[in-house]
Amino acid sequence: MGRELLKKSNILIVDDNQNNIEVLEELLELEGYENVTSISDSRDTIQKFKETDPDLVLLDLMMPYLDGFEIMRLLRNNRAEGAIVPILVLTADASDESKKKALNAGATDFLAKPFDLNEVILRVRNLLQISSLNKQLRQQNTILEEKVKERTEELEQQNIELKVAWQKAEASNRLKTAFINNISHEIRTPLNGIVGFSQMISERDLPEENKKEIIQSINESSERLINTVTAFMDISLIHSGNMEKVVAEVSPDLLVNEAVERFRPLATKKNLTISETTEITDEFNFIQSDEVMLQKILFYLTDNAIKFTKEGAIELGYTLQNENVQFYIKDTGVGISEHGKKEIFESFAQENFGFNREHEGNGLGLAIAKGLLDLLGGEIDFESKKDEGTTFYFSVPIEQNNESAKSVNTDKNDLNGRVRNVLIVEDDYINYRLIESLLRNENIKLTHAKNGNEAISACEHENNFDAVLMDLKLPELDGFQATKAIKEKNKELPIIAITAYSSAEDRQKALDAGCDEFIIKPIKKSILFQKLEKYHITVAKN
Repeated sequence: MGRELLKKSNILIVDDNQNNIEVLEELLELEGYENVTSISDSRDTIQKFKETDPDLVLLDLMMPYLDGFEIMRLLRNNRAEGAIVPILVLTADASDESKKKALNAGATDFLAKPFDLNEVILRVRNLLQISSLNKQLRQQNTILEEKVKERTEELEQQNIELKVAWQKAEASNRLKTAFINNISHEIRTPLNGIVGFSQMISERDLPEENKKEIIQSINESSERLINTVTAFMDISLIHSGNMEKVVAEVSPDLLVNEAVERFRPLATKKNLTISETTEITDEFNFIQSDEVMLQKILFYLTDNAIKFTKEGAIELGYTLQNENVQFYIKDTGVGISEHGKKEIFESFAQENFGFNREHEGNGLGLAIAKGLLDLLGGEIDFESKKDEGTTFYFSVPIEQNNESAKSVNTDKNDLNGRVRNVLIVEDDYINYRLIESLLRNENIKLTHAKNGNEAISACEHENNFDAVLMDLKLPELDGFQATKAIKEKNKELPIIAITAYSSAEDRQKALDAGCDEFIIKPIKKSILFQKLEKYHITVAKN
C-alpha cells in the first residue's frame, strides 16, 4: 500500500496525559497523517473505537479508571471478526515484566518512554502497513466468500436441475418401456386382423354373408390401427413440445354433435344409448379455440366412455361456466377405483395392464386429452364411483365471438341436373385409384393431375371444376404452392386438401395457402362425402 494512502489511516491515541497527546498529535501531523483522534479519559475508549474504526491504536498503560491492560481486553471483544487492529503501547514502565504482560494482553509493539520520535514514526508506519494488509486480506476473503456463496448457489441450482432432469429421464425411460411393451400389441393385433381376413376374402368358395362379416372385421381392425398410430403420434408431439394450436372459430354444438354421430354406431353395437345435451342459448355460436384439438379430446374421452361401459348410456354436453365452456362426457360404466384415480392421467395408465385385462387400448387417451388441454389453457377433472360410472369434465376459455362463420353458397338451383367436375391432384396411383373408386358415379366427372404444375394447367384450360382434391406432397410443385396459384385466378373454387400431413401446423399452412377443407389420410368415405356435400357435390348411390 502506498505511503500516501497510509496517511489517510485512522489513528486513535489513548493517554491520560494531555502533554503526551499533544506531542504525538504534532508528530503525526508533521508526517502527514490526517485522521488522528485522541482521548484522555480511558472510559471513552470503546465508544471512540466504534466511532472511528481505527487502523492503529497508540495506548498508554498506566491510566486511571481503566488501565491499558483492561482496555486491550475490551478491544479484543469489540473488534470485527478476523480484523487485526495493531496496538502500539507507549509507556513509562520499561520493565521486562510490563513488556511481556502487554504483549501477552494483545499489544502488537512496545516502546518505553522517553521514546525516540523517529522510532515512533517508523513503528507507526510498519503497524499501519500490517493493518492495511489485513484489511486487503479481509476484503479479498469477503469477495471470495461471496463468489463461493454464488458458486454454491449455482451448484445447488444445478443439482436441483440435474435431479429434475434425472427424474424426467427416469420418467422418459418408463415411458419408452411402456411404449415398447404396448406398441407391439396395439399395432400387431389389428394388423393381424387386416392381413388374416384379407387372405380369407380371396377364397373362391367363401359365402357372400361371410364376406360381409370379413369386410366389417377388416374395417374395424383398420380403424383400431389408425386410432393407435394417431394416439402414438399425438403423445409424441405433446411430449416433444412440437404440437402447436391453431385458433379459429369453433362451434361447441357442432363438436358435440359430430362426436355423438361418430360414435353412435359403436354405442349401438354395444346396446348403449348415446345422446347430447346443452344448456346454451341460440345466441351463443362460436368460441375461439383449436377445433382439431377439441375434436381429439372429445374423441378420446367418448371412446373411453364407450369402451368401459357394458350397459346403460353415454351422455355428451356442454355448459357455460363464467368465461369458459365446460364440456362433459358421462357414462354408466365400471368407474374408477381410488387407487386408479391417482395415476389416471399418466401415459399408458389403465387399472388393469396385465395379460387378463378386459379392455383393449393403449392407455394414452386421458394423457393426450390432458396434454392438449394444457396447450389450450384448459382444465380437466372427473367424478367417479366404482361400478356406477364416471363423468369427465373439461373446460376451455370462450373468447366468445358471436359473428357467423363463413358459409358456403346454398343456392342449388343453378347446379341441379349438372354433372359435377372434380379434379384429383394425386401422384400416388393407388391413392388416386382409391379416390376414383369412392367417387365413381354417373353424376361426377373426374380429372387426374399428377403434380402441382399439371393441376394449375388443368384449372387454366378447364375453368369449370366444381372442386379440387389436392394432395400436399407432390413432385415438381407441391400442393401448397399449387393451391396458392389456383386461388389467385379462381378464389371461389373449393380446394380440399387430402394429405398424410396431420399436425395442426400443417393444417394451418394448408388453410393459409387457400385450402377450404383439410382431410387426413387414410381417407374415410363418410368424411370425404360430407366435405364434398358442403359444395353441392353429392355422390349418389348406384
